[in-house]
Amino acid sequence: MRVAIVGCGGQGHVHAAAYSQIEGVQVVGCCDVLADRANKLANELGAQAFYDYKVMLETLQPDIVSVCTLEGQHSEPTIEALRAGAHVLCEKMLSANLEEAKAMLETAREVGKILATQFNYRHIPSIQWLKSLLEDGSIGKPLLVTLMTHGYCHHHGIDLLRFLFGEIVAVQATLRGDRSEVPYRGFETGISEDLLYIPSQAMGAVLHFEEGFVGVLASSIKHRLDDFMLELHLLTDKGRIALRRMKQANICGELDTNLDLEKAPQFPNPLPFVSTFAPSIHAFVAAVKGEPATIATGEDGLKAMEIEHAIVIAHRTERKVEIA
Repeated sequence: MRVAIVGCGGQGHVHAAAYSQIEGVQVVGCCDVLADRANKLANELGAQAFYDYKVMLETLQPDIVSVCTLEGQHSEPTIEALRAGAHVLCEKMLSANLEEAKAMLETAREVGKILATQFNYRHIPSIQWLKSLLEDGSIGKPLLVTLMTHGYCHHHGIDLLRFLFGEIVAVQATLRGDRSEVPYRGFETGISEDLLYIPSQAMGAVLHFEEGFVGVLASSIKHRLDDFMLELHLLTDKGRIALRRMKQANICGELDTNLDLEKAPQFPNPLPFVSTFAPSIHAFVAAVKGEPATIATGEDGLKAMEIEHAIVIAHRTERKVEIA
């Protein structure tokens, strides 16, 4: 299986390393508008370097393409790769605006290829552990969930809440601060003002789930990223369970609960955050092969963007916003 990488910065290297761990998978092309980046990654992998993704797609005709450009530059290479016959794993957020994201999905449907979103937090072992307990009903029926995140983890937070608890059908929200206060300037690549992108000082949202219970999502760029990424608190009709202090050194966090979990699987051992990327990329390859795998689809990427859009509109209008 032949893989091409579009965007040879940090995430391009992460994707390439993960593909290289899989037997029968080879990274054959690396493309970046910055020649030094493309050359460096290609030399490390024994691949060809390209500076125009269209030339790379035509020359190599890869089976898989990872799109690892800046967020505002996702749609065009994704659509071109799909039309060239490749399955595509696109970094989050899926696109710069809802219209582009919908066009990406429509293209994937037309050509019959997989479009996936790189929401690697789904592969945090403690998240998968919690999901298994929710699915078997052993911890009871959810009543209230609160998720706090660093601003940079906000996109993943929305996806995790959907992954664990199902569809979010309405939001109410309040924001403080604006994009100008965020050190990372990815929004300058054309991210729509109608998408939250990265919360700055503070964001608080009340989430209404399809199943009838309530969630609270709170996020700020002011957290120290080395000290705090996520913290999840869940109240059920049987008790409470929390994953505390999920951070770079131990993304599984610390379990805090008053539930009887004697018969539950053992809580996962500490794991560094960087260990979550490879399992997500490996799962995408498995899905391409037709094997059972946990992936975030393009539809999941679009749904996360629709929720971000609803949060912005709810703040602007000071009203509850329904999500179709």
